[in-house]
Amino acid sequence: MYSAKNTQPYPNSKNESLYTNFLFGKAVKENNVVGVILSYNYSNNYYNNNQDTKNTQYSAGVFYRKYKRLIKDLYFFGEVDALYHHGESTPGYTQNGNYFSRSISNGGSVSFIPGISYAVCKRMQLELLMPNIIGISYSHTKTDYINTPAPPSSGEGNSFSFNTNLNANLLNSFGIGFKFLLGK
Repeated sequence: MYSAKNTQPYPNSKNESLYTNFLFGKAVKENNVVGVILSYNYSNNYYNNNQDTKNTQYSAGVFYRKYKRLIKDLYFFGEVDALYHHGESTPGYTQNGNYFSRSISNGGSVSFIPGISYAVCKRMQLELLMPNIIGISYSHTKTDYINTPAPPSSGEGNSFSFNTNLNANLLNSFGIGFKFLLGK
């Protein structure tokens, strides 16, 4: 879980977030793995000690990963995954704890993730990866506006994006993970 307290420009603001990602795979042949991905992501933002926004997202999908041995116990890998996403956002809380709006989004994404895997021991590997170096995504969002001075209303929208994660801050985007190998 990540938690940070911001001192500038709003001294009473704070952000808490958590991102978890679980992969369950099976080797289909040497150095080739297919499997499923389950993810959960949330964030809470506070201003003046009140919860101002809350975001949650659930994802599920499939992946294919191919490994290439570089040297003993060190592998390069490339992973392609396809995910379904469902998210909910409640931004703009009022002083009495009610929120101004509620957004629900559904969509999907396809991405490519490269990385390096090192066999620490027979049943565990340490991984260094760059999430979403290339990705395509689509989402449909519906927002209901409530507890506003105007009568309640709603709106809908679609978004499509193509992104790459190649920039000057490339090293800030790396992830570290562990893989535990079960079975024979």
